[in-house]
Amino acid sequence: MTRKPEILLTQPLDESSERGLRAAAHVLTPASLEEAELCRCVAECDAMIVRTGAPLTRRVLEAGRRLRVIGVAAAGLDHVDLDAAESLGIRVLHKPEAASDAVAEFTVALMLQLLRPTPRLAARYRSGDFVDARRLPHGDELHSLTVGIVGIGRIGSRVARICAAGFGAAVIYNDIAEMTPFPFKVRAVDKSEIWSTADIISLHVPLTNLTHRLVSADVFRAFRPNALLLNTARGRLVDTRALLDALCGARIGGAALDVTDPEPLPPDHPLWNCGNCILTPHVASRTHSGLGNMFSIAGDVLAYLQHSRDDVPDVNSTGIPSAK
Repeated sequence: MTRKPEILLTQPLDESSERGLRAAAHVLTPASLEEAELCRCVAECDAMIVRTGAPLTRRVLEAGRRLRVIGVAAAGLDHVDLDAAESLGIRVLHKPEAASDAVAEFTVALMLQLLRPTPRLAARYRSGDFVDARRLPHGDELHSLTVGIVGIGRIGSRVARICAAGFGAAVIYNDIAEMTPFPFKVRAVDKSEIWSTADIISLHVPLTNLTHRLVSADVFRAFRPNALLLNTARGRLVDTRALLDALCGARIGGAALDVTDPEPLPPDHPLWNCGNCILTPHVASRTHSGLGNMFSIAGDVLAYLQHSRDDVPDVNSTGIPSAK
């Protein structure tokens, strides 16, 4: 009788994905996401399925004596030690396209909310302040502004398309990769031009040593006085202390953050007191279809375990070769 594989599932998936996983494998769940607990649980596992928040360090990967494949139910891989995985011959699969539309649309929704403070105006109307709420103009129209996209990959390009082709905004971008022409009007520039000329700046780069605290105090000093910053990528792209100083000192017009450093923000964090800052709890990708697409990594992991490596289509892989 063929042995069922042992799979460590660090965090819950949806009911359907978990049901399929448990039908085909023995599924273990850790008591916590602490490194020592993950090391203990992964020791005899053939695979792991993780989401963001589960730090897969070299120590964790080395503890998996039978570990062949890791499935990451997310687009980003900054919580996985990819060098360790490669050296140990562990394949890493993920879903880079799973929630690109969800995140892009959420980013533009935050952009519009910064420009037109709908919740605040609705609250004034509800409180009976109809006349005064309408007395003064508010906000700007997106089509009249310049949007700067930092990182124009899967998500950034979607945000750029919505802003340029949908709203008619001027869009400039910066990316370390050479990009092919886009089917909408955008212009490549240096990051310094984005910092100094864009009315709205949206971050869509992965977290690496090069992008850690990409937006620093010096960068904020280069922003236009009413510039708006959006971050739906990774919290540590932005120096939080520098952001606070820029918001409190009215050096920028506002910010919208779906990700923060630290995350989650403690209840007494001063960012909560900034009226010109929108904070959401890392939910940009969490539409029904976005999560469903990410959770389908469970099927990819089962397919990898059930077939030879040469037989499995390389559609979700990071491209890390297997040495085992």
